[in-house]
Amino acid sequence: MVFGEGGKGKGAAPRRCSLTRLIPERVPLTTHYSFELEAEQKCEAYLQQAVSVDPSNPEVYQTLASVRLSQVRNDEARDALERSMRLWIGLEPGHSFIPLYDSRIALVKMLLELSLYSRAFVVLEGLQKENDQVVDLWYLYGWAYYCQGEETKEEEERKGMWEDARECLEQAVNLYQQQEPDDEGMLQHSQELIQKIDGVMPRGDDEDEDEDEDEEGNGEGEVDDDEEMEV
Repeated sequence: MVFGEGGKGKGAAPRRCSLTRLIPERVPLTTHYSFELEAEQKCEAYLQQAVSVDPSNPEVYQTLASVRLSQVRNDEARDALERSMRLWIGLEPGHSFIPLYDSRIALVKMLLELSLYSRAFVVLEGLQKENDQVVDLWYLYGWAYYCQGEETKEEEERKGMWEDARECLEQAVNLYQQQEPDDEGMLQHSQELIQKIDGVMPRGDDEDEDEDEDEEGNGEGEVDDDEEMEV
């Protein structure tokens, strides 16, 4: 039996839901843009206020750098990161000015995005001393070595960096399998990078070179039997 607006029965017309109730009203593009612009302006105001209130807080400049990266203002992002790091790099471990571990992991990601590899390695070394059982640490180590090697023109130097990258990425994969964190994308990317390196630098090549060097070293100083007989 169909229920209609006028009651029930065969003669009553079926009641239909209004489409305007099911489909939300679309926000005009101009309104959407104004919302984004307003949010960006508020963000800028808050950041400037934070800098004026606490200019010695490295987290403030790191947040500013993140915003500048999202705005593709990379030079300003680079300056903000340098200013942030100057406030705590070189301090004794445990100092209150040193950002938290996760914050420094985020810092490394931004440094790599800006190709600031030497600065990234400085932060990574500090993180490693603090806790070397973190998957992100070894993944970022490997990613840093890989990117740096990709930009290097010298073949031997590139091979050395990619060998370091492979070792770090394999450590990241091992820790991931032990700890089973939620970030599967990081695991997949690590495995992809390892495969790329293996494709360019098969593992057997390095092992053969090491064996050849060992054989040459063992052969030094040996005297031929015929030479001994002549003496």
